Parts: sequence; C-alpha cells; structure tokens
Amino acid sequence: MIISPRHGFVFVHVPKCAGTSVRTQITACDPDHVAMAEPGDHPVLGPIDYGHVPLSQLRRHFPAEYAQLQTLTSFAVIRDPLPRFGSSLRQMLWRYEKTPMTLIPPDTLRARTLEIIERVRAEIDAPGPQTIFFARQTDFVFDEGRRLIDHLVPIEHVGAFLAFLSQKTGTPMDSDRRSNQNVDLRLKWLGPAAYRMNDILRRRLPLGLHARIKDAALGLLARKTSAAESSGLLDMPELRAFVAEAYAGDAALYAQARAEAPALLARFADASLPLGPKTVTAG
Repeated sequence: MIISPRHGFVFVHVPKCAGTSVRTQITACDPDHVAMAEPGDHPVLGPIDYGHVPLSQLRRHFPAEYAQLQTLTSFAVIRDPLPRFGSSLRQMLWRYEKTPMTLIPPDTLRARTLEIIERVRAEIDAPGPQTIFFARQTDFVFDEGRRLIDHLVPIEHVGAFLAFLSQKTGTPMDSDRRSNQNVDLRLKWLGPAAYRMNDILRRRLPLGLHARIKDAALGLLARKTSAAESSGLLDMPELRAFVAEAYAGDAALYAQARAEAPALLARFADASLPLGPKTVTAG
C-alpha cells in the first residue's frame, strides 16, 4: 500500500496485480508518502508481508492507515483470477523455493501445483506470508460488507492509470514499464544465471535503472506468453476447477472493474478525476 498525503490518494497493492509496477513509480511523486511494502515481523500478527495487508487486518492492526484509506481517493488494480493464480504459483516457487517455474520438469511441476492448491485451499481465509499471493482480491477491496476502494483499474489499463497519475502529480512515469513479470525464457539454460543476476541488480541499482535494464533483457530473452501459460498449468482441470470455486467473487469483481473501465478511462484521459479527500462515500 502507498499513501500519498501530498496528492491525496491511496494505492492498495493487491497481490499479483501489477502492483509492483505501480508502486515502484508512484513513490517518487511524494517524498512524504507512507509505504507498506516489505515482509517483516508484526508484534501481534507475527511474520507478514506488509505490502499485502487485507483490509480486515488493516482495520484491526493499522488504524491510522485504515483511516486514511477511508478518507482519501483510493485505487486498486484487479485481474482475471485464472492467470493471476498462475502468476502466484510462479512467485511462490521462485521466492520461497528459488526454483524458476520454467525449469521444473512437467510431471514434477504438476505434482507440486496440486500440493500448493491444497495448501491454498486450507489457508485461503487466513493466508500466511507464503500464501498471501493467493489471497482473494475481494479481501483488498471490501471490508465488513462495504466496498472501500473508489476506483478499480483492470490490469490491462495500468498504463493509462500511470499516465493519469503522472499528469496529476507532475511526476514522470513510464506507463509501459512492468516489474516482477511472469515470463518464459526462450533459452531455458540461461534461467538460473538470469534470475541470480536480476536479484543482484535489483538489490544494488536504483529502481528505475534496474527496471530499464530488466525490460531490455526481457525483450531479447523472453517469450510473449507467461511462464504459467507456457507450462500448460492453466489448462489443468484441477487448477481451473479450484480457481472457479475459490475465486468466484474475484471473477465477478474483475467483471465489475471492466464494466466501470470506460468511464474511468475517460476521466483518466482528460484528468478530470479528482484526488484528495473524498466528497462521497465509496460505492
């Protein structure tokens, strides 16, 4: 989550919905921004990912941030739950097992996916730090039966969202930049070295420079399809059935975001959407 007091908006980072691409750019628009971004230890909750705090937890354990969310103009990016689940799988395997999805043998990957599905099924109502990527998107939009997020941005319109924020805040932003992508490398043998080098550069270089180098490398080394698509995981009947059951609310939310998109994009384009304290309650 990023809170910008100077410009009067809050960006809620829904896991695996291009949030890193947005967060790494909008932090530059306000030197006084409040960022909840990295994994850490909470005195009550224990280990958590501060970048992905569901609204019910935010209300109970982060009252100051929750109050600002209720007061300022808020945004969240929303995504089709099926490709999002594939991206979450890729992220979990890489972050916690240091294994690129594209380098796992198909039978092993399928078996590991079935294990992860069962773990997510058991934890989905209270995901831990390793399964927070699989949390329902609705948990970052609604709390106590109320929608708190004012504006839902379908993931395919992130570029328009960044262009709007750039114009409103007077801060240069690259609407085409993408971070933390779910990619399929053309040359699989380059995978381990490429992932290690990316980790080193991410830790040592400024965010903007790292993003430009990574984008250039991906243009040469990566296919257009995602790692999850190329692996065939998204065609697994077990995976598709689980996503349809567990994320039915997310599918409806994504459909709602797409239905609201034409009006929102028009207000992005002419910069008529106001930022700052809300004048009406979120719908």
